[in-house]
Amino acid sequence: MNLRVLRKRVGLILFVTGYVVAVAWVFTRSQPMEAEDVTTIRIAHWQIELGPPDGIAAVIARYEELNPKVRVKQVMVPGPVYRQWMRANFAGDNAPDIVEYGAWLDGLADLPVRYFQPLTEELLEPNPYNAGTALAGMPWQETFFDELQEQRLNSPEPGQYYAVTMTRGSLRLFCNEELLEKITGSRVPPADWTAMRTLFKQTAAYAKKEGRIITPFAGSKDNAMWMMAFYMGGVMNDLGRRLDAEGMLGLYPRQTQWQYLRGDWHYRDPEVKAALSLLLEINDQMRPGYMSVLRDEASRQFLRSEALFIFTGTWDATSLRRLAEFEVGVLRCPQPTKTDPLVGKYMLGHFSDGNSMTGFGFYLNKRSPHREIAVDFMRFLTSYEGNKLFTDKSGWLPSIKTVPVAPEIASYISPDDGYAYGGPNVTLGGGSRATFESNLHHMVGPQGSVEKLAQALDAAMPEVTREALQVEQRAARWAMLPQDTRIVALDNLVALQADHAAEILRRERLESAQNLSEGRALLLGRQLELTAP
Repeated sequence: MNLRVLRKRVGLILFVTGYVVAVAWVFTRSQPMEAEDVTTIRIAHWQIELGPPDGIAAVIARYEELNPKVRVKQVMVPGPVYRQWMRANFAGDNAPDIVEYGAWLDGLADLPVRYFQPLTEELLEPNPYNAGTALAGMPWQETFFDELQEQRLNSPEPGQYYAVTMTRGSLRLFCNEELLEKITGSRVPPADWTAMRTLFKQTAAYAKKEGRIITPFAGSKDNAMWMMAFYMGGVMNDLGRRLDAEGMLGLYPRQTQWQYLRGDWHYRDPEVKAALSLLLEINDQMRPGYMSVLRDEASRQFLRSEALFIFTGTWDATSLRRLAEFEVGVLRCPQPTKTDPLVGKYMLGHFSDGNSMTGFGFYLNKRSPHREIAVDFMRFLTSYEGNKLFTDKSGWLPSIKTVPVAPEIASYISPDDGYAYGGPNVTLGGGSRATFESNLHHMVGPQGSVEKLAQALDAAMPEVTREALQVEQRAARWAMLPQDTRIVALDNLVALQADHAAEILRRERLESAQNLSEGRALLLGRQLELTAP
């Protein structure tokens, strides 16, 4: 047999073998093809900690059981790339039907009015999935603990609701209780910041005795910024109250930005510098280099018993409790009091460490080809049954009224015993957080000081703040553009229909929202004009 014939036979054998293997794989291993009448929608989020994906999966499984001709795919995107992922997918018209978004995400203020569809009218109607529960017949909006207050406050279009929410959250100090006992001889946590300062010294002495690295706080850029924003917020409360000229008991970021540009406050003000001094204390209790790593590294430090505490939100609680080989305590954050020698004279009182408003908001992609199905899934997701499934599997608090809270997560709920005016902080919106982070080095190290940081921030923040106001002004204008046509169309419907009460109400809501959007755009434009460099 010559070589050419042998090669042909070997090639034929390999081809037949490959074909047989492929056929066997198709019939024994591959997924069944979906029927042509099955509709698939996608829901995307960045909550990839332990817990939330399990909760969403449980809701999806039950929804598909109730709706066999619908498939829901969960798209999980890591937090560090989520902003870029959203921008790219919406620009490329490839975004999922339902998308998580937050008004605090830097540089994305233009997204909602460009790519999301308001849910206002649907939220005024009862959620059909609540039939047979205590929520039956109640308008969908009113079934949420806060009746979507956060969404109303941060709506890109006044008067419109853009999202539904899944949970409530709070800020907590998670503690390695076994390590606390080794360091102090007790599992009783510190009561205030003065006691924390004593614990800092005890931790350093214990680490030296043991000959290993142990810091009071697990450090990363994420956890440090959350912690610094929280403690700075407590010191800034009284200043926030003074800046609240309208008496609204709170400040929108645009108000703080405008007042900064107008010169009503600066980072060099005494109370702001005192708050920055408190941040320097926090900085000194973390491992050097924390600004170069993300939250996963902080979690690893805590889980390896290299840090006594980790400051984070209750969104990390399920992960920490499942992964830790020690008992994890969940503590309310010890705070400075009015007698504190560093910041006491600027303290208004206890700073709110909880959130009475709901979060983990899902928005509807206005370009979704399956809008009705996507809205229907959002209804089930935030129904009594759906939210209970999510809570039971995720370990997160429910956002829906009457859904029971498991005893093991009851400590995540904060009583309404603190002040939260808002106001000056490490971030003022827009790209200000990145600016703060990039200047933090002026405060640390042998040559650093609070004064240097304050001067650097006052040099850099005006431009960033102005850009943030410009973005919000553009967003207000974008929100206005399509509404006149809708209002005119509703006018025509009212004229054509005998029973037009619903259309009149819709038109009135749209007109009110349009007036507010126009007023906000004009106000922002005037503010920018008055503070032009």
